[in-house]
Order: sequence, then C-alpha cells, then structure tokens
Amino acid sequence: MKLKKIKHIFFIIVMICCISHAKAQTVTFNTKDTISNIVLPNVFTPNFDGINDIYKPNCDEIIELSFSIYNRNGTLIFETNRINGFWDGRTTAGEYCKDGVYFCVLTATGIEGKKYSEKVFIQLFTNGYYNN
Repeated sequence: MKLKKIKHIFFIIVMICCISHAKAQTVTFNTKDTISNIVLPNVFTPNFDGINDIYKPNCDEIIELSFSIYNRNGTLIFETNRINGFWDGRTTAGEYCKDGVYFCVLTATGIEGKKYSEKVFIQLFTNGYYNN
C-alpha cells in the first residue's frame, strides 16, 4: 500500500488566555495538489456574545458535506448534510448541550473529486450561560 505524501499541513494553535475568552485551536488540512480545503475548529462558545457562537466547518470548493456531532457517550446529538450547515450547541430536539467535549465525524467531497473523512474532538464552552 503506497502512502500519499502530504506536502503541507498547517497547524494554528492559539492559547486559551482566560476562561471567559476561550480561543480555538484550528487544524487546516491543505495540500498543493488539490483545490478543495476543509478547516475544522475544535472549540466554540455558543453563549450569544456574537463571537464563535456556532460550530461550522470552513470549506473551500466542497460540493458534498455531511457532519454529525456525538456526546461523550456516543449518542448522536446533531447532524446535517448541508454544505453551509452549522451546529449551534443544541440537540436536534432544541435542548442546550452542557459544556464539555463532543466528537465530530465529517465526510465531504471536493470539487476535484477528493474525498474527505475527518474526525475531531470539539470543546463546547458557555461559561455557564445556559447551564444551570
């Protein structure tokens, strides 16, 4: 089995400065031999402050996309097949999720036919905004 050599992988790591202003670590998957691209954040803060309130894969030249969010017990919390779909920190029943770690499973197809299959942990922070 021949392994494909990845030409460029960019990692952007932003330190979490303080609890009330959590910043995201972002992993970018990018190779020079493709024109499509997906960026998956791993932290978001749906606390209605207008900053980082939704979880949305950032996609360039993607023609098909599906992603699902699971809680730590493996229960499906949210899923979408929309290219511009996003998760707002609520279940499909409209209930607010608690602060914690969730798991995202994403599959996508780039405009040039490249298939993506990515999995990432997501940290949800609200600073207790709607968690009692």
